[in-house]
Amino acid sequence: MLALCWITVIGVCLGFAGASRGQIIGGRESKPHSRPYMAFLEIETEKDTMTCGGFLINPSFILTAAHCKGRYITALLGVHNRLKPENSMQRIEVQEIIPHEKYNQTTSTHDIMLLKLKRKAKLTDKVKTISLPKKGQDIPPNTVCFVAGWGNTKNNGKDSKVLREVNMTVLDINKCTAAKKYNLMNSVICTSGAGIKGTCDGDSGGPLVCPVSKRKQAAVGIVSFRYADKQRRCKDPGRINIYTKVTAYQKWIDKNLRAESLV
Repeated sequence: MLALCWITVIGVCLGFAGASRGQIIGGRESKPHSRPYMAFLEIETEKDTMTCGGFLINPSFILTAAHCKGRYITALLGVHNRLKPENSMQRIEVQEIIPHEKYNQTTSTHDIMLLKLKRKAKLTDKVKTISLPKKGQDIPPNTVCFVAGWGNTKNNGKDSKVLREVNMTVLDINKCTAAKKYNLMNSVICTSGAGIKGTCDGDSGGPLVCPVSKRKQAAVGIVSFRYADKQRRCKDPGRINIYTKVTAYQKWIDKNLRAESLV
């Protein structure tokens, strides 16, 4: 099952049925374990299986996209080649799935979800958390950020075994056609890549990582959907990548983390 919503130029949402794909188009292989916060999610739904990305925000919680919801989810941490067992790998079942209560699959609004792990991740040099932006740390247009994910590198290709990444440039939200069309101006970040570079099916839930100061990076967005030509999909050079804006959901994240700490 595809773990990503496609919004085509004629306004049809695709991508919630089919075979799971994780794609970075026009990117590069990540240096092994250079993104130690990345999580590879194996998801079992009512009808099928799919995969998504996610990122560790504390030893007990992963942040991802709400459209990555399933009946059962297992997180793989400390992974570079997802098919090659490593001593660094931690396979942890998800105990509780917490999607945003107002998530709408049709419009992709409130596409954010917390996953509570059954046991705490053991933090090591290859398994670490990533910071979230603080209030007011919004990313200005033309900032160069990056996204990472596992999977195929072209339309309908085979999943990549290794983590890959690609640089993306933040767009002025007022010039983001998709955000305007779907009334998401205050809750998303839009990016574009050079040529056909960008994310594609299955990178859903992974972080958009941007500089928030001279020395610090943070996960400012969550891969949600793309706005692209229906036929060219990942190969559309004009496609826009859309991310759930983390700062728009800080109160929701904090509220749920506090509530779970009391359980």
